This record gives sequence, structure tokens and C-alpha cells, in this order.
Amino acid sequence: MLNNFFNPKSIAVVGASSNREKLGYGILRNILDHGYRGKVYPVNLKYNKVQGIKAYPSVLDIKQKVDLAVIVIPAQAVNFVLAECGKAKIKNVIIISAGFREIGKEGNVLEQEMREIAKKYEINILGPNCLGILDSTSDLNASFAEGMVQKGSIGFISQSGAICTGMLDWANLNNVGFSRFVSMGNKAMITEIEMLDFFKTDKKTKVVLAYLESIERGEEFMKVAAELVKIKPLFIIKPGTSKASREAMKSHTGALANKEEAVKVAFSQAGIVRINNLEELFNIAKLLSRYDSLDSDKIAIITNAGGPGVISTDEIENNGLKMAVFKKRTLDILKKHLPREANIHNPVDVIGDAKADRYEIAIETLLADETVGGIISILTPQKTTEIKKTADSLVKFSKKSSKPVLASFVGGVSIENEVKMLNKSSLAFYNYPLQAIFSLGKLWHYKKAKKDASIYLKAIKNSKLKKNKISKKEIISNPNFIESFRILKSYDIPVVESLLARNVSEVKELSEKIGYPVAMKIFSSKISHKTDVKGVKIDINSSSETISFFNEAQSKLGNKLEGMVIQPMTRGTEIILGVKRDDNFGHLIMFGMGGIQTEIIKDVSFRLLPIEKSEALRMIKEIKSFKILNGYRGFPKLDIDSIADSIVGLSNLICDHPGIKELDINPLMVKEEGKGCIAVDVRIEV
Repeated sequence: MLNNFFNPKSIAVVGASSNREKLGYGILRNILDHGYRGKVYPVNLKYNKVQGIKAYPSVLDIKQKVDLAVIVIPAQAVNFVLAECGKAKIKNVIIISAGFREIGKEGNVLEQEMREIAKKYEINILGPNCLGILDSTSDLNASFAEGMVQKGSIGFISQSGAICTGMLDWANLNNVGFSRFVSMGNKAMITEIEMLDFFKTDKKTKVVLAYLESIERGEEFMKVAAELVKIKPLFIIKPGTSKASREAMKSHTGALANKEEAVKVAFSQAGIVRINNLEELFNIAKLLSRYDSLDSDKIAIITNAGGPGVISTDEIENNGLKMAVFKKRTLDILKKHLPREANIHNPVDVIGDAKADRYEIAIETLLADETVGGIISILTPQKTTEIKKTADSLVKFSKKSSKPVLASFVGGVSIENEVKMLNKSSLAFYNYPLQAIFSLGKLWHYKKAKKDASIYLKAIKNSKLKKNKISKKEIISNPNFIESFRILKSYDIPVVESLLARNVSEVKELSEKIGYPVAMKIFSSKISHKTDVKGVKIDINSSSETISFFNEAQSKLGNKLEGMVIQPMTRGTEIILGVKRDDNFGHLIMFGMGGIQTEIIKDVSFRLLPIEKSEALRMIKEIKSFKILNGYRGFPKLDIDSIADSIVGLSNLICDHPGIKELDINPLMVKEEGKGCIAVDVRIEV
């Protein structure tokens, strides 16, 4: 679908200009100056020639086939031209022009009209309000950016044109190349979903980086992202964790920010590695431009100064990596060739008077050690340090090693020239060791993320095998308490025995039938939360207490009270399970400890449905109070397996009946290991 965006044989530039002050000049110039080999057709109502090339008053006047049109004219005229593109059978259009959804109501109307025209003529639109695209594989710069991307294997998409230009300028300084470089703007038609789907099969792209302010069609996004992650790493910045940033994004691209909890869970389950700021984005881009995988998390550090080595050791662990433990033969070689004062264990300290030869011996030896997954070489400028020779050696080893070799020279004036050289070299060079360690940590995290993506895709596949244990008619409107229990039970979620009493005599009779002590709960289709009206009483030990509670409730609630549910008292540890539908990502399921832990500590974990049992177990282990469930300091170990089964039962129920808006099981009483769990209260909202 997107092939002709990146490999068009012919391009029409609508709004092409010979006036250097206009964007239409810069876009046409960029297409012509950076090696694009296809046909170029300027479109301008006033002139027969633009920048020395024959121009056309309309795309309809171009008799040859046009694969891609780039529109850069005032917003009010865009839709008229877009319709002309449709009539000319141009299927791919980049709309650079601003003045749409991002400016408010008037622009939103224009953008909606744009979508309707695009659907009518089956046009793929990138934008509006975007920078354009830069493609190193076809030497195409259909943008108004200054400069061209270097050739590389990173696919980059951004909802911000300014971040595109900043990234491009930085990348050209730091020898970072890209395969495809895309500004999406308002995402009127082409969104991150279509882009990720394209990158999935794009042989020129090995890793994908993205800046997204909003996410369209969350469930579809997760599936496409997970499919991509199974093949290639995906790293995304997604701002919007604060209220202020969400407001800023509305005025920036018209984006409606997604709820942070849903976004966080979606990224985790789909295997997306999240990065938090531009510094992290640039640092990971530098590593990914050289390496797209890390086979081992065991890292070796070489340094000529103890302090940076010690600090880096802490950061290795903080970033999910491990310090490599060297083989005996490695230690023997280092001991033979390094001074007696040197530390031959990790971090390897070649000491302050080290020249380039010591670095070479250390790097060559460590690269030969199969326990080492990657090397970070740290240098501080000292009197005898051979800065340039050491830099040249590091570049040499980075070129011939399949293991990542990273470097950090810590200093200022003394290393200034070498830093400039290293930034433009094939070596992944960082100003500070932490930046290198962070980047390796994120690349290692992809190993786990890849497994997460596979688990999620398996859950999607299995969720399509409908259980349909109850009919849709049974959940067509909000079910009452007794009906809700029957629904849970049909999906293998254990429920406590619950009998409905309609009057005083039935209250007495059913309480005695169940046997004291009992719990009583009001039964009412007009009251969602029983505790709000003090409609629950537990540990009742006599018929007089049951009758008294019924009479009090009837006096207080009148005809709202439709009966009283009688249950046997159930002992155990309180757990809460809940489901709520997110408008974008679908149903979010919550697990947590009941009582004060839920209300005050908020010790809960979340997942987006569907999930498998393995994921349910991971969800349970995430909460801070898991030690209590697992038998901490004299507490009995609880039946964790039965909780996971109940979570999967809920997932199956919701996947079969997505019309359920909210569902709470509070509490689910969990007993000791092997004795199961049982739902005591439930509320279902359709």
C-alpha cells in the first residue's frame, strides 16, 4: 500500500515555486538536489516553468502517470486539489499544508472533508501539517527539511515535524543513518498502524524508532506492533503522562492523548520498548545505527580511571544488564600483559598511564571471551594518554566485531578533536558512560519484549476461539446480582452460594438453610454500589439480626429494595478483579489486593485483554504485596494458581461478550494453596 510513497517513479509538486521564501521552492529543490531519479512535475497556476522545469496548471493537465503528489498550498484550497488528484487517479498524496485539525473547529471541518474525499477516490494521505518524507533507499527528499538523511537501516516516524528536523540535524552530525524518515503530522489517513505494517516487511529497515503523541485504533495498533516486534525492534517515545502535556498536544497536532495506564500496558504486552525523552531517543538511535541486537546481557567495562568504572558498575545493574565474569584464560592473558597494579577483573582498570596498546590488548582479549556480550571502553585524559591512537583502535575493533563495542571519553578541551572524529565514525560513541549503558540496556530489553509480543499474539489467536458459554441475550442489559453470579460461574469462576429472599419470612428461612454466620446484601436493580447505602452486613449470627437488617434496609430504601441476598460467611484473603473498557485500547483488566491496599495504597496491576494464564501469573507477581500471597513470614501460601484461572475466565468472558463496559469482582476470597478462591460480590455494567 505504501510502496509508492517511498519508491515513486513520478512526483507532482502542487504549489511548486521559484520563490526561495516559499515552502514550495524548498520541497521541489530537495527532490531535485538529492539524487531522485524519477519524473518531476511542478504544478503552478501562474507560471509555465518553475525552477527551469515545465510546470502544469493542474494535476489533471499532466498526461503521464503520477505515483505521488506533494501538496503545499493554503489549507482552504487543499481539498479542491485533492479531489483533482482523485480524478487524475493519483493514489498517494503528501499534504504538507497546515491549518487543519490542529487549529480547532474550522480546521477540523476541513480535515473531515479531506478524509471523505480520500475515501471516495481511495487515496492514501500522509499528513496534513507534516514535514514530508526522506528516503535514503530511493534518494527521495520530499520534504522541506534542511539536508538529507544518510543511508542506514533505521525506520523513523514522528508526529512532530520539529522533532524530525532536530533528529535529522543531530543524526548527520553523529553519523546516524535511516532507511525511511517520515513526518506524519495530523494522521488524517495514514497512521502509525499503516507505517508499522509497512516496516514489518520492508527489507531496508532493521529497527524502528517513533515519536507518537497519540495512538489511533489501539487494539489494531497493538497487534501490528507485536507482529513487527517479532521480527524487528520497536522503540517509541509516547509523551502525555502529565495533564499539562496532554493539553499541549491538543494545541499541537489536535491529538487526543490516550490514558497513560492503558498506553503503558499496551506497550508492555505488544513488546514495544518505551523511551522517555529526546536524549534517550538520540542515544538509542546512535546504538541502533550500528547494532540491531545484543546476544548477551553480560557487559565488560574497560577504563583508565577507577571512579568512572565503579559508577558504571552500578549503572550496569540499574539498566537490567550484568557485569561479565571472565573465563580463566581471559584473566591469565590480562594478568600477563597488563601492569601488576591493573585490575584484571570486571571493570578492567588499565590504570591512568595506559597508552593505546593496553586498550588494544584488553579489548581484543575480552572480545574473544564468549561470556562477554558487549564492551564499553571509558577514557579520561591524563598526562600519558594517547587519545587519538586509542580512538583509532576503538574504531578498528568496532568495525570487525559482531559484539557491540561502545566508547565514552570523559573530558572537554583535551578530547575535543577526537570526540568530533568519533561521532562521525562507525563507533557508537557517547559523552558519558551512562548513555552507553542505558542504550545497551534498552537493546537487551528487546529480547524480553520479543517474547512478550509472541505471548500477546498467541492470546489474540486463542481469544478468537469463542467459548460462548452464555448467550448474548443474557448480557443485553445490566444483569442483576444473581444473574451476574451465574455468568461468572459459566466461565469457571467459582462463586459463593447466594440465595435471594424477597420478604422477612424468606430471610429467616434461607438464613437458617445456609447456616449461621451469614452475610446479607441488598438486592436492587436501581443501586449499583451496595456499600454506598450501607447495604452489606457480615457475620450475622441469628435470625433476629437478619430480620432487623432487612427491616432497616426496607425502611431506608423503600421500593428500591427488591430483596436480600443471603450468603454463607466466606473466609480468606481479599482480592479485587476488575475490568473496564478503554475507548481506544479495549478492555483493561485489573488485579490487586482488596481492602486498604486497593483504596489507599493502590497496589494493583493491569493488562489489556485478551491474556493467557502465563500472563495472568506475571500480572499477579507484579504487585508489591505478592510476598503476602506467596507465604511471607508465617503467612500461609495462597492459591495463586486459582487467581490466575479466574483472571483467564474473566478474559474469556469479555472476549466473548465485548459489550460489557465494566465488571468488578470485589472481593474474590482466596484460600490457602490448593483450596481455591471464590467470588463473594460482583457488579456487571453493560
